[in-house]
Amino acid sequence: MRQQEKTTAGVSKLAEDAEERRPRHRQVFETILGDIAAGLFQPGDRLPTEAELAKTFSASRTTIARAMRDLKSKGLVNRQRGAGTHIAMRQEKRVALFAPFTQSPSDLGWIGGQIHAHLQELAAQRRDHLRLQIVSRTGGNRLDQMMASARALIEQGVAGVFYYPVELPKDEAYYNSMVVDKLQSAGIAVICVDRDIVSFPDRSKLALVTYDNRRGGYLVTDHLIKQGRKRIAFIGSPFVSSAASDRLRGYCDALEDNGLIVDKSFIRPATFDDLNAAFAQSLISECRPDAVVCKMDHYAALVGRHLMGMGLTIGKDILLAGFDDDPLAGLLPVPLTTIRFVAEPFAKLCYERLMSQMADPEPLPAVTMVDVELIVRESTAGAKL
Repeated sequence: MRQQEKTTAGVSKLAEDAEERRPRHRQVFETILGDIAAGLFQPGDRLPTEAELAKTFSASRTTIARAMRDLKSKGLVNRQRGAGTHIAMRQEKRVALFAPFTQSPSDLGWIGGQIHAHLQELAAQRRDHLRLQIVSRTGGNRLDQMMASARALIEQGVAGVFYYPVELPKDEAYYNSMVVDKLQSAGIAVICVDRDIVSFPDRSKLALVTYDNRRGGYLVTDHLIKQGRKRIAFIGSPFVSSAASDRLRGYCDALEDNGLIVDKSFIRPATFDDLNAAFAQSLISECRPDAVVCKMDHYAALVGRHLMGMGLTIGKDILLAGFDDDPLAGLLPVPLTTIRFVAEPFAKLCYERLMSQMADPEPLPAVTMVDVELIVRESTAGAKL
C-alpha cells in the first residue's frame, strides 16, 4: 500500500497530461516514471499490482500492462510471474553540470555554486558520479573551448548533462545550441538549468528548470512603486539570457499595472565591467531615477558604491535592489533588498527532470518554475516620497 500511495500522488500530473491528449498508457508510464525519478520508489521496491494500478489511474488492465511493458523496456522495472513488478536495481550514472561560462568552480557565482553543491549531494545519495565541466583558459576562441568541453564529456561516457547556458552576445548566441546539438547527437540527455539556450520570445525544445524570474522582477519593482518611487531604472544584461529578459519583463509588467510608462531610456543593458563611475553619472544625469533595479546583487553592490561616491544616500535619495540574495547583499554598508532564489528544491527538480530525460529521451519539452521571494532590507526602506 505504501507504493500505491506514492503513485497516487502523481494523479495530479496525470490530469495535466490529459490536456495534451497523449495516449492513456503513456500518461500512466510518465507518472510512474516521474515517481521513480523523484526517488519515491527505491531499487527493489514492489510496485502495486496491475489491478491496483488500474483502480488508482481509473484505467483498463490493458492500459496498465502496456505502461508496465514500456517501463520494462527502459530497464526501469523487472517483472516475474508470481513475484510481481519490482523497481530495477540502480546502476551508477555518470552525469555532469556543464557551465561553459566558468573557468573555475568559483566562477559559478553564489546561486550556481549552491545549485552545484546540492546536485553533488543528490548524486552522492544516489551513488551517481557528478562531474563539473568547465572550459579551458586556453585553446582557441569561446566556441572552440565550448566544443572541446562537450567532446570531453562525450569521451568520459557521461549519460546526462545539466546544461547551464552561457550568456552571449546576439551574434554568438547560437554557440549554446551547437554545444547541445553535439551532446545530443552522442546520445547524451540534456536539460537546461536556470535559463534557456535562447531568449524570449523564442523557446528551445529542451526541458528547462528555472526560477520564476518574471515574478521576481514584478515583486521588486512593485515594492519600489509602493515606496512612492516612479522613476525606476533597470540595469540588465546586453547578452542573450532568458532569465535576465524575464526579470525585465516583470519590471515592465509592474510599471504598466501601476499606470506608469515603460521608458526605454531607463533600461540600461550593461556588463559588470561597464559599471564604472561614468556609467553611474550618466544614469543619474540622463534619467534622474529615484530607484534602481539591478539584474544581480553584484551589479547593485558596484552601482551602489558609485552612487554613494556621488553623495547620494542609498535607501533615501535613491532606492536600490538586486537579485540572488548573495550573502554580500546583507553585508553591504546599506543592506540590499533582493529577490531570493532557493537552491535546494531547484537542484532536486533538476535531478528529477534529467533522470526522466535519460529514461525517456523523447518527452515533450516542459518548463518547470521554482518560486522566488522578495527580501526587503534597508536599501529600499527609506521614507516614502
